[in-house]
Amino acid sequence: MKILLLFLSPLILFAHSLSVTASYESGELFVESYFGNGDACKGCGFTVTHNDKELFKGNLDDEGVFENKVAFKAPFGVHIDGGMGHWADVEIEKSETEELSDIVNSSNATMNSIDETKIRQIIRSELNKQNTKIETIVNKHKSKLEQLLVGLGYILGVFGLWQLFARRYQK
Repeated sequence: MKILLLFLSPLILFAHSLSVTASYESGELFVESYFGNGDACKGCGFTVTHNDKELFKGNLDDEGVFENKVAFKAPFGVHIDGGMGHWADVEIEKSETEELSDIVNSSNATMNSIDETKIRQIIRSELNKQNTKIETIVNKHKSKLEQLLVGLGYILGVFGLWQLFARRYQK
């Protein structure tokens, strides 16, 4: 029984983990948070900080999402407080599009002077952001049956290994 509890405790702890995804684009902040079982972090508070200085404080909606224009710029960190010891952090770095706009604004260059490789980098960066949002949605809606079968497979595998070793050492 002790062995069973030892192997099941990591599964129980993971079931209540808190995940967060965040992105920042053109002054708009998108934050989404959910628990390991797929439930939204409804009404959870979050804090945006930069160099240990609080920039913004807010709450997620009933779907565990915050999407709104903000007055600060990247880079910054987002800390989600899910209550009862559940928390998650994510760092938002300055995006390539912001770096590019800083370069364009500082040098008074026109959009015609942007080379093809820089455009490819910008497109790749934007696609990565969208892929992150899509992965979050897919992971959140994974089949409960699939998760149950995977967990059951782990348990049966552990018991199988236990029986294998028990029979070998009994001889």
